[in-house]
Amino acid sequence: MNHVLEPPDEPGRTLPTTATGAPGHHDPDPPLVDVAAYSAFYRAEVKALVNFLLWMGAGLADATDIAQETMIEAYQSWPSIRHPRAWTRRVASRRYGRRQFGQEVITEPELLSPLLSASADLCAWEQRHDVLRLLAMLPWRQRQVMAWTFDGYQPQEIAVELEITPEAVRASLKLARRALAEHLRRAGEST
Repeated sequence: MNHVLEPPDEPGRTLPTTATGAPGHHDPDPPLVDVAAYSAFYRAEVKALVNFLLWMGAGLADATDIAQETMIEAYQSWPSIRHPRAWTRRVASRRYGRRQFGQEVITEPELLSPLLSASADLCAWEQRHDVLRLLAMLPWRQRQVMAWTFDGYQPQEIAVELEITPEAVRASLKLARRALAEHLRRAGEST
């Protein structure tokens, strides 16, 4: 028996079908987004999300692009997101990983910031960028775990978000801290 599909409700959109290809029931309209709650979340978290990506080794341009793409996806999925702060970091982290490892050449992250204001603390700015340079030398998983740690997450929480064991998180933290300490020790000896 040949089933004929009804025309889609919108251009480019097809109706869901059953296993036999027959038109299925149309899902009800998606839940409405609480725009005020989303807007407050966006304003509070977008800069922190960019910083999170910088800790992971993303350049400023990539970090802002990925943060915006992630926030758009968060808006589209807002009614179903239970822990938006962790959700945005998980999605942004995965998106950055795909972008980074999808490229043949992985470049050193851009460490330039937008123009500094006259009241900016230049010493703090330089220290932050020194830390970013150090983190960029770590392997991917170690940078990822350090970024979550810098963002205030505990190993158990990081394990859940990255879908790895807490032991693997602790091991990555230990290796990252050891590598950073060794680099700082060698840098101190050379000065």
